Amino acid sequence: MLPKGSITILQASMVLIMAIGLDNHVTIIPLLLHTANKDSWISVILVLPLCLLWTLLPYWIAKKTRQTNILSWLRTHAHPALALLLLVPFLSFFLTNAFVTFKEVIVWTRTSYLPETPILVTALSLLALCVYSAMKGIRSIAICAGVLLPAVWVLGYFVMSANFQFKRYALLFPLFTNRFSSIASCMMYAAGSFIEIFILVLIQHHIRGKFKWYHLMILVLIISGLTIGPLAGSIASFGYKSAQIRYPTFEQWRLVRIGDYVSHLDFLSIYQWLAGAFIRISLMLYLIADLLKSKSERSRKYTIAIVAGILLLLVAIPMINDMVYLRIVRWYYIGAFAIILFSSLWLLLTVVWTARKKGAGA
Repeated sequence: MLPKGSITILQASMVLIMAIGLDNHVTIIPLLLHTANKDSWISVILVLPLCLLWTLLPYWIAKKTRQTNILSWLRTHAHPALALLLLVPFLSFFLTNAFVTFKEVIVWTRTSYLPETPILVTALSLLALCVYSAMKGIRSIAICAGVLLPAVWVLGYFVMSANFQFKRYALLFPLFTNRFSSIASCMMYAAGSFIEIFILVLIQHHIRGKFKWYHLMILVLIISGLTIGPLAGSIASFGYKSAQIRYPTFEQWRLVRIGDYVSHLDFLSIYQWLAGAFIRISLMLYLIADLLKSKSERSRKYTIAIVAGILLLLVAIPMINDMVYLRIVRWYYIGAFAIILFSSLWLLLTVVWTARKKGAGA
C-alpha cells in the first residue's frame, strides 16, 4: 500500500510519457518541419546524445538533495532568494505550457471535427476534467496516465504500421540540404521538449523510492522516439509538402486504409490527442499549485481554479489567432530550453557549493 500522495517511478514515467509525448508527437512536429523541413528528423537524432548526457544533471541533483522538495531544500540549505529564482521562471513556464497545449487541442478540435461547436463548450468540457484531476492530486493524474497510456501506445503503432504502404522513405534523403542555422534551431526546439523531464526534479518529493540515472535516459529515448517516428513518417508520406501541413500527424491518420472497405479511422486520433492533453494540462495545473505550496487544501483548489480561469480567458481571446499562437509556440520552446538548462546548471552548482560548505564546516 503506497503512502498517501506518493507515486512510483513507473507511474511518474507514464505521466511524463503522456504529457511530454503529446508535445513531441503533435505540437512540436509542425515547428520542426517548418524550421528544417527534410533535415528535421536528423536534427532530432543529432541533439539526442547531448540530451542523454544532460540527464546526469537532474539525476545528480535529485541524488544529492535526497529527493526532498527542491524549493524547501533551497530555502534551508542555500538561500530563500534562490528558491524564488527557481519558482518564478517555472511558474511562467508551466502556465505557458498549459496554454500552448490547451490552445492547440481546442483549435484542432474546431478545425477538424467540431467546426460548429462554440469554443467555450469544448474548452470548458476539457478544462473541467483537468481541474478535477489536478485537485485530486498527483496520484490521480498518475492513475489516469496508467489507464490511458496503453491504448495511446497501441494506436500509435497501429497508424504507423497501417501507413507503411503509403510511405516512401527515400524522401528522407538527401541530408543537410538546409542551412546550418535552421538545423541548429531545430535541434534547440527538440531539446527544449526533451529536457522537460526535469519536471522529475520538481516532483521528486512525491516519488516513492529513488530513481536511477538510466531511468532518465530511457525516458529521453522513449520521448525522442515519439518525435522521430511521426516526424519521419510525415516526410515519408508527404515529402516537402509536410512543412505546409498544419497537423501532419493527424493527416497521417487520414491515410489509414484497411482493405477496400475500412477507412476514415482518423476519429481514433481524437482519443490520443485528448488523452495526452488531459494529462499534460492536469499536470501543469497541479505543478503550479504545488510550487506555490498553498497552506490549505482549500487554497490549493482555489489556486488551480484561478489558473484554469486564466487559461480559459487566454483561449477565448480572439486576438490570439493561429499566426500569433505559432509565434508564441516558437518562443515557448526557446524559453523552455533556456529556463530548464539554466536551472539545471545553477542548481548543480548550488548543490556542489552547499556540499563543499558543509564539508568545510565539519
